[in-house]
Amino acid sequence: MAGSRARIIDSIRQGKNEFSKKDICAHSGVSWGAMYKVVESLLEEGYVFCRSVESGRRGRPNVPICLNADAAFWCGIDLGASQSKLVFLDLDFKVLYSEKVPTPLYTNEEELFNFLSAFYANSRNAAGISDSKIKAIGLAVSGLVDSENNLLVSGGNWGLPRGSALKISKLADLTGHSVCSCTTAVAAVLAEYHLGRQAGVGNLVSIGIGVGVGSGVVANHSLLISHPDRPVGYIGHILIPGNERSCVCGWQGCLEAYSGGKSLEKIVLEKLPDRSDIRSAADLDRAASSDSAARKILDTAAYYNAIGVANMIQLYSPSAVIFSGGQIHRDGYLYTQTIAELGKLLPEQRRNCIFEISRLGEFQSALGAARMAFEKFI
Repeated sequence: MAGSRARIIDSIRQGKNEFSKKDICAHSGVSWGAMYKVVESLLEEGYVFCRSVESGRRGRPNVPICLNADAAFWCGIDLGASQSKLVFLDLDFKVLYSEKVPTPLYTNEEELFNFLSAFYANSRNAAGISDSKIKAIGLAVSGLVDSENNLLVSGGNWGLPRGSALKISKLADLTGHSVCSCTTAVAAVLAEYHLGRQAGVGNLVSIGIGVGVGSGVVANHSLLISHPDRPVGYIGHILIPGNERSCVCGWQGCLEAYSGGKSLEKIVLEKLPDRSDIRSAADLDRAASSDSAARKILDTAAYYNAIGVANMIQLYSPSAVIFSGGQIHRDGYLYTQTIAELGKLLPEQRRNCIFEISRLGEFQSALGAARMAFEKFI
């Protein structure tokens, strides 16, 4: 997934600054010659240093290679449907600073990129980080992203119409830093693969259920990058037979039209117009334990969610599925009912799959975006 430099830095980090060059070679899988050249260049650039050790044996001691964690910082921004989040990470992937702000409804390209650049600059100032320390920015977007050409194509939940082609290079121009991009779902599973409970698991699926519904995939240790013309993990837009509701994407019949946060708000207004205490997905989840009308709405959402997740399990045979998003709570009705429905849908051979809620929290995709920037620009 990552290049040699990233893999070697990962080995040094995972070896807790105790690995010698021999250890790094064995752990990273990079050939001795290539590893040696990379480590020497990292030493010259100041990303790593050699730690002195005393040897009680004859011969040359194994010298540990250590990360200089403050040598480079990485920024990850998650442009979410309702909130945008930002993190700064050091070279050891420790979070230096995190921030979140409401995502403005899209009006025009200039306003969007001014918002993103101001979010970056204000957060960096608040964190007290020198701009020269930032090596690159990763941008994760709730919507469709053409990562190959660094374009934002759509973001229906925050107002960017489908068919757009916004150049992410404008953010690079405004900040003065290299910028790479992906969807929030891709960033989420990348974060889980490197930083989550199931880090290193070769076949991994992440499921995000919040304002929208999406999924990311790592298959055989390879990150699957979604493209607008070759979508991966867009379970929110699986067509459900008999579903005539309109989705934010403009189509009819999508799973998200019954289980996405904004769709649930519309359903509540239609089916429970007199219930002023129930107006959102969160209200529904709280009310479901004692309110049959709320339960009925969420039972349908959970069933459709389970169909989407079950199809991802059938397609990719993951060892683990990691749930996240604003509608996912360990004791929440929607989550527990989704898991219950999955138990009914999955064939016996697939029921050993692990289901977990992400420990990375609401900054999951921002962390993944920073990781992507590290891999691309280190």
